[in-house]
Amino acid sequence: MPSFIAVGLGAALGAWIRWGLTAWLSPLDTQLPLGTLGSNLIGGYGVGLAIGWFAMHPGVSTEWRLFVITGLLGGLTTFSTFSAEVVQLLGRQQFTWALATVAANTLGSFVMTVAGTMTVQTLRQ
Repeated sequence: MPSFIAVGLGAALGAWIRWGLTAWLSPLDTQLPLGTLGSNLIGGYGVGLAIGWFAMHPGVSTEWRLFVITGLLGGLTTFSTFSAEVVQLLGRQQFTWALATVAANTLGSFVMTVAGTMTVQTLRQ
């Protein structure tokens, strides 16, 4: 399979998952955009798992790596939506929620990526 098709299929699947999470979580009506946060945290954990798993399986094709990391997880996580939501919060002068959104997405994604890599290391033992 050509690399661009692997990325495209993964990205479509990731975007559908993100859309589903947002549709599922939006009725909760919180000031913190939970769909975006959930997508970024799940994606961060998934990237950590993928990095660890692919490191243990170096023979896996480049197309699979592109499908999972660049496509699926790239389509699932969403920096542009996150940025737009922060700008909207700032426009409504909800500075505390804007800061909470930035902190939760950036720190949370980082922590989840570390957790994903640690999960693979633990399972490997």
